[in-house]
Amino acid sequence: MEIREVEYILSVIRNRSFSAAAVELHISQPALSKYVAALERRLGLKLIERTNKGLVPTYAGERCYACALEVSERMERWRAEMEDIAAMQKNRLRVGVIRNDRQYFLPQSIERFKELYPGIELNITQQLSKDIECGVRNGRLDIGFISEPSIPGGVDYRPLGRNYTLLAAPASMSLAENAAALDSLPFPWIDINLLSGVPFVLQDESCRFRSFIDTLFKHENFIPSVEMTTQSTVDALRFTELGVGPSLISDGYIHYISHRERVDLFCVGTPPATTNFGVIAKNIAALPRCAVDFIDIYMTNQRKG
Repeated sequence: MEIREVEYILSVIRNRSFSAAAVELHISQPALSKYVAALERRLGLKLIERTNKGLVPTYAGERCYACALEVSERMERWRAEMEDIAAMQKNRLRVGVIRNDRQYFLPQSIERFKELYPGIELNITQQLSKDIECGVRNGRLDIGFISEPSIPGGVDYRPLGRNYTLLAAPASMSLAENAAALDSLPFPWIDINLLSGVPFVLQDESCRFRSFIDTLFKHENFIPSVEMTTQSTVDALRFTELGVGPSLISDGYIHYISHRERVDLFCVGTPPATTNFGVIAKNIAALPRCAVDFIDIYMTNQRKG
């Protein structure tokens, strides 16, 4: 069966009418009838019955429709994949990274990538998670690094690791004496309910990480007192350094602490709270070598950090 015949049989059975299908396909009705009749002869099967209520597919016709639909969907995925590959072979790689998150690792990643691919133009944009996800979905970005897609489907997602959610507290609060050091955790663990009534500095709802914070609070039956809100985790962390109040961060932000002695870090939650971190693309399996290598370089630098 030719691709053209796939389109024809799909349209005829979907519309249950030769005339409607002919209009949809921009061909004459006699020509369409001829194609379908020729297909039936070649297969030795009756695909369509003509009734006073229109065209009705036979059992063979229903199966032919199902198979043709699968072929059509595969062809569409093939076309989209080829277009994506062609776009990334134009000596350009477009990468989205979470605003402020992991910028510490960008210079080393860019330098190493340019050593391997001096002829590839590397475009990196720093955005909110939702904007990165949207950019990958609509083709403005080739790959993006985010926590998790907010909407399932439409993009591929590959987890690259997990980050601990940490309580960052001004050292002046002297919380360390209430924490427990556990070999399995990178930082002492503390019961967040000990901070009941303590004013927090939290990210506002425009920050994706705020949804993870709210989930943690709900799981721990903790109602926070909020001193102020900020648009980013980095800003919340800076106010914690200034002693305004504790905040909650991902462990990927530790490198943004300017004065480590001013901030105590603790794991929180039962079990200790973590979030996923990964890469999204329209089709991860079809990414060109340069994109795969950038992902490896980026994650290698993060692990070294």
